[in-house]
Amino acid sequence: MDKFNPGKLMTAFFVFFFPILIYLGSWQVSRGLEKEVIVSQHYENKSLPVINEKEMDLTSADKLTYRTINLNGYFGAESYFLDNRLYMQEAGYEVFTTFESSGDKTFLVNRGWISKEDFNYQGLAISNSELSIQGILSPFKRFGLSLANEILEQDWPKYVQELDYAKAKSDLGQDLNNSVIQLSAGSIGALEPIWKPIELKPSRHYGYAVQWFGLALVLICSFFHFGFKKD
Repeated sequence: MDKFNPGKLMTAFFVFFFPILIYLGSWQVSRGLEKEVIVSQHYENKSLPVINEKEMDLTSADKLTYRTINLNGYFGAESYFLDNRLYMQEAGYEVFTTFESSGDKTFLVNRGWISKEDFNYQGLAISNSELSIQGILSPFKRFGLSLANEILEQDWPKYVQELDYAKAKSDLGQDLNNSVIQLSAGSIGALEPIWKPIELKPSRHYGYAVQWFGLALVLICSFFHFGFKKD
């Protein structure tokens, strides 16, 4: 039987890269499982009856995520225009506008997407008369992505590459609710709804995991090939 001798260089290569490939594959599996929980919670809570502001106050925070809510109040004058949002291969903005509820709560409402070609700030304005809106309560996490620290404009509206709760809270005050309302298509002020609870489906993560584990398998085969190679 041939002696197993892959050599120092191949051994070092294997020892360095094999754990990394296994880690990346395992991480993608973990992300896929997390996304499955989010998708399941989204569809389950979305199917529950619509709640109002009073019922919201009586419901624990962990059970409010992805619930449909009906609010009375009026839209504020503050809006964020989230740039670089592609829809149907067309560039546009996602429009986030403040909403003051009749219960004296401040929400940020994602009104949806609008093409840059059709963009007209004056045309997006809504009268400050009291109205009723409906939407899904979603966690106020990060929307968009900026690779550099943005310096936000002082005046409204604000054009941003990235929007998160800390940034909005510093602009709008401590009373800002920690949920974003994803406005329903039939509500006043709604644009094109493009929001989804997750960016990548669980199956995409599992596909990436298969690729990483496949590379790990190739590395193992190569390691043994070099180890038993006569030359």
